[in-house]
Amino acid sequence: MELIPLHPGKYRDYPIDVHYTTDRVYAVKTSPWGFSLELTVLPQPEEHRFSGTLFSSWLEDPLAFGLREDGELLGIVEGSMESWHQLFRISNIFVQPEHRGKGLGSILLKKMIAYARDLPYCRGVVLETQTCNYPAICLYRKHGFRLCSIDTHAYSNHDIETHEVRIDLFLE
Repeated sequence: MELIPLHPGKYRDYPIDVHYTTDRVYAVKTSPWGFSLELTVLPQPEEHRFSGTLFSSWLEDPLAFGLREDGELLGIVEGSMESWHQLFRISNIFVQPEHRGKGLGSILLKKMIAYARDLPYCRGVVLETQTCNYPAICLYRKHGFRLCSIDTHAYSNHDIETHEVRIDLFLE
């Protein structure tokens, strides 16, 4: 297995079909001036799916790495420096379902964190996930990320009910 840079000329608009199953979520409770998160076991596992592409135009000078074995991309990580607030954003991380649980996500995450820490003026690393993506949250917490923001209406007016509340996690 090798960790390789993914060049924009070859991988621009490379499709990412993210899907995962979770048996727990962080339920968001609101009050007039606050939030709380409560880990909740679901009555039955839920499958979630969304798609995206690499090297999207909204990213500021993005870069990506992939884990490749026998010509197959097993996982990818993408990120870019956001100069307006001096944070490095991990915009995508994905491991093929049949290769999950083998430490590949950690390899990819560590590579991008090391890259970001070598950048001048980088205050930290930030990434976005959803309160329903318990597997990803576990990975990020394992590597020291902590909650820095909650957006209860990022995707729809029903994010709390669907357990898809946007959360941003930060690593100094």
